Amino acid sequence: MNRMQDLTSIDNATAYIVHRTARMLRVHLSRKIDELGLDITPEQWFILFRLHETPGLSIGALADKDLNDYPNISRQVEGLIKRGLAEREVDPTDRRRSPIQLTAQGRQYLERILESVVAFREEVFQGISPAEIETFVAIMYRIQDNIREA
Repeated sequence: MNRMQDLTSIDNATAYIVHRTARMLRVHLSRKIDELGLDITPEQWFILFRLHETPGLSIGALADKDLNDYPNISRQVEGLIKRGLAEREVDPTDRRRSPIQLTAQGRQYLERILESVVAFREEVFQGISPAEIETFVAIMYRIQDNIREA
């Protein structure tokens, strides 16, 4: 079957399969977060982890440059700040820039989640070899590059 030319069913369209899988991953992650009683959104989890990786990012740096999701990221960050998981600092050299940091509570919260994230990944990717995952990731990055160039 040539999925690029098959117009018999949306279920045969590769882009639809990717889209549906991404939505299923988000819903599954949301359920797992709820089961842990964490009361955060998947987006907030991604922001917490990004701030763990790279402390002091601005909202603009946290926003996905390809999706231009600044308003949503801003709302999600505000929710984390209100809950005491993150804080906004003022950059003394540029008052327009407000680096976001995890608070001590935010770091503890993140540590509580990390073990569960590994279990979640193992559950989702069960039966798929590390080599297959690497191939899949490489293909996803290639598709992203193709979209950027289009």
